[in-house]
Amino acid sequence: MYQTVTEGAARIKAFSGKMTKKDEVFYNTHMKFNRDISVTALKAYQKLSGRTLKVMDVLSATGVRGIRYALECNGIDKVMMNDLNPHAFELIKENVKLNRIKNAEVFRLDACELLSRHKYLIDFVDIDPFGSPISFLDSAARAVSNKGFLGITATDTAPLSGTYPKTCRRRYGAVTFRSDIGHEIGLRILIANIARECAKYDKGLTPVLSFSMRHYFRIFARIKKTKSAALNAIDTIGCLWLCKKCGSRGFAKDAGTKKCPSCKNDTLNAGPLWIENIYEKAFLEKMHGFAGTEQEKKFLEKLIIESEKNAPLYDIHQLAKLSGKTVPRTDNVLEVLSKKGFFAINSITSGHHIKTDASAKEIIGLMKYD
Repeated sequence: MYQTVTEGAARIKAFSGKMTKKDEVFYNTHMKFNRDISVTALKAYQKLSGRTLKVMDVLSATGVRGIRYALECNGIDKVMMNDLNPHAFELIKENVKLNRIKNAEVFRLDACELLSRHKYLIDFVDIDPFGSPISFLDSAARAVSNKGFLGITATDTAPLSGTYPKTCRRRYGAVTFRSDIGHEIGLRILIANIARECAKYDKGLTPVLSFSMRHYFRIFARIKKTKSAALNAIDTIGCLWLCKKCGSRGFAKDAGTKKCPSCKNDTLNAGPLWIENIYEKAFLEKMHGFAGTEQEKKFLEKLIIESEKNAPLYDIHQLAKLSGKTVPRTDNVLEVLSKKGFFAINSITSGHHIKTDASAKEIIGLMKYD
């Protein structure tokens, strides 16, 4: 049974029961923030690019994402929505008609086939799959235009974050492991995979907003089609090393067995992964001006500060455990680090994760208690 649902400016017919993978067409209420921030990101991209855009929502389900793009974003020439499922295909057409959208085109094709038919022609390619996006990345890299924009979601966070390292090796060609910063590692592995796929077509990738939330990763990136941009992106792939004995960590160009500079213990190495900033401050500031909800504004305000430095992520609880100390208040740790001249901010990842350019030893030494 379907009911009418309102989300943003869209009114759609959607399945009203509990969502399962077996549903003919599912509408995921838990992904509303993903769609909210995607609308805001597309508004910012359109304003900064000054282009009239062709937009493709590759895996549309009910069509709510593409419909919101058509209704809420300016400068949209055409929104293409697609789903191979015949029930979804019919529902998308019905929802397009319900919202009186004139610039929509609805397809019922394999996603990779549709992308391949539009080589270099799509200004914004949005891929939001149920699971891994890996099978769509090559086709997406071909389809996105020069100076275009990519929005990629992954819901297979467990393999990327270290719960299933063998699956990550098989699927993403990368080493991961269980740690206090598994989601940061997973996010950067995914970015590196997208960058490599783009580089095959002489396209360089620049991440402007990348985050982990609930059960998914979301990445937005600008694309520039030049050989030098592609090489620059490839040169931004390396590894993250981590010492499980003392908690030290950092980014490096080359993987391999290394000794921790702090305690001389062997380190673990995750990657290949993206080792530079996963945000672009100017883009986040432009997004903030378009944010439609208080949740988005607060989210972006934290990221704008976080984007100022590509600092490693630490878990205060894990550092306290390693040092045998009681867990301190995160805000106290941040206060002391800032007073000592370090960059330090509470990460959006969780209340006890911080990003700082201080070392693990320095953080532990400056832990402050009430």
